[in-house]
Amino acid sequence: MKNKALVKAGFIGEKMTVIPRGLLKEYSDSAINRDLYLTDIGYFPKALYHFRKRPKGCSEHILIYCIEGQGTVGIEKNIHHLKPNSFLIIEANKSHYYYSDKENPWSIFWIHYSGNHSQEIYRRFAGQNYGRPIIIPFEKNRIAEFEYLIDIFKNGLSKEIFEYSSMLLYKTLGSFIHYSLKSSKKTESNHDQLINNIINYLNEHIYETVKIEDISKAFNKSPSSIFTLFKQKTGHSLIHHFNLLKIQKACELINLTSLSIKEISFQLDFQDPLYFSRLFKKYMGVPPSKYKKNL
Repeated sequence: MKNKALVKAGFIGEKMTVIPRGLLKEYSDSAINRDLYLTDIGYFPKALYHFRKRPKGCSEHILIYCIEGQGTVGIEKNIHHLKPNSFLIIEANKSHYYYSDKENPWSIFWIHYSGNHSQEIYRRFAGQNYGRPIIIPFEKNRIAEFEYLIDIFKNGLSKEIFEYSSMLLYKTLGSFIHYSLKSSKKTESNHDQLINNIINYLNEHIYETVKIEDISKAFNKSPSSIFTLFKQKTGHSLIHHFNLLKIQKACELINLTSLSIKEISFQLDFQDPLYFSRLFKKYMGVPPSKYKKNL
């Protein structure tokens, strides 16, 4: 890269917060912050000539989220191309460089983060995707979360605000990591859509008794294939999931209505209130009468 690629004046519309290292040392050791905290965060729009090179790496992990344009990221011997709606995490202490495309410069949100959980978060990303960029659907909420995380430091750099940023950081990184784990599963698509449709069906019939034969008929699948697939995808049986949905609905009815426990039992199609009470206690730890009293 030529010297002109090194930007000194910044980019029009950029946002950036760098936590002063003195404060960072003081704040990052608290019980809330030590597991995950940010050190730097920003947004560079249309970042023409944006270039960074760190032969010895960076002490923090770096997430780069490209929302338009494109750029290149080199990590040790691997070269990756970031395109719109894609992100990449650079592992801490790994030699790397990155730069924006001259013809179509990228607009990126970026964040440096560290903490006891930071390496595990990176492993969740790299273990499923071999450290490659991940295409992620554009969501306004994700952009808003990033912007909010940048903007909260306008109110100052108190310990309380820094702790708040650490709490928000879990959610922000989680939205990326969850999708990277999900996108790596080759059996996504049809099977996952079927499970989602079955769960929607259960919610729509929450006040009824639903048997696996009913679902088999509704989705034109054999009972055994539905039972096996549901168990594989959710980790538990279909009847367990349906009972859990019913108990959640029971809690809602206890909280928001004046119905008696017996009436709620019948409304959810439990014809034996004693069985309903036992099932409620199994999931909630207390019988419905005590749950209602505790409210």
